[in-house]
Amino acid sequence: MSSLLTLQRKIKTVISPYHELLCSLHVLHQPQHHPKRLHWARELTAQMPHSLCEEIQTIGRISDGWLSLMTPVRPGSSLTCSEGIALLKSLPDAEFMHLLLNSKVSLGTILEWQQGRLTNPHGEQPDEAGLYLLKNLKDVRHLLLAVLETYEREYFRKEWDYIAPWISTAATQFQADVIRSAEKALNSLHPRLLAGSGTFTAQKAVTYYFPYDRLQQVYVLPSTFIHPHLLMDWSEDTLTLPLAVDIPGLPYSEAPPEDLLRQLKALGDGSRLRILKLLWQAPHCTKQLAPLLGISEAAVSKQLKQLVEAGLAGSERKGNYLFYFCNKEAFDSLINLQRQFFEQ
Repeated sequence: MSSLLTLQRKIKTVISPYHELLCSLHVLHQPQHHPKRLHWARELTAQMPHSLCEEIQTIGRISDGWLSLMTPVRPGSSLTCSEGIALLKSLPDAEFMHLLLNSKVSLGTILEWQQGRLTNPHGEQPDEAGLYLLKNLKDVRHLLLAVLETYEREYFRKEWDYIAPWISTAATQFQADVIRSAEKALNSLHPRLLAGSGTFTAQKAVTYYFPYDRLQQVYVLPSTFIHPHLLMDWSEDTLTLPLAVDIPGLPYSEAPPEDLLRQLKALGDGSRLRILKLLWQAPHCTKQLAPLLGISEAAVSKQLKQLVEAGLAGSERKGNYLFYFCNKEAFDSLINLQRQFFEQ
């Protein structure tokens, strides 16, 4: 059997209202990153109680913009909203925390933390988010479930009724395209996803490679919200990819995201770039930075303030001094933000 025929049989399009529910909450959390849904987000938040808008932002900040909640079970499950919410309710505390932390911390480590072993020199110690969840997990779960149930009932259910035919049509068309040419169909999913020569190549902050013969299943999830993100998930033998679904007539914003503008502006200064280079190497306080840069501590503080506001730097108090560090993950995000804007 040819590798392309085998690939064709591995591809399955999955329609999941729960997945689309979370995609819509991700848009509400960061609307400026989604020009095709920006007008929708602004109109909807104008209708919502301010308290619900704030709660959506709160949960978004501790769940990777709601994206970490997308895989509570085996990838490729066609979950209704009620099924997905019920699964979140049923998860043991350690698994729920594992999910919120985007599976970046092992279950074994989380169980050790929950038993009070936070300073094991041979294990991973909790960061600020981990410490917060350890202390407030019950309240976080209660708030998250309340937000999901209220938002789904009062707002998303009506939206799903409207978008479901578009999603179903797109899913059917994509599966038909797969039958005609699996690689051509996959190459249509996103500008930074390439299928060819027996390998998937995905360009994010780094480039990932997925040989066809190592994959047992490729799931494709259609969404009217996720454009322009290359939203992927993978395990040892499974790959999950996005299918952006267009809705005709939606208003479209050409404006660049505000956080992209802030970061590029913060980088557009020689002194701030020199500060970032020093912080990249090691944390520094203003007293250390001033003589290295040949400027006053007050001038250093002014530049650091802009870097922190842009999300490129952070700070941590150690004794009497406030040490600043470079937020290296922000530079990975910046690469994606630029690509997403230019690809729109």
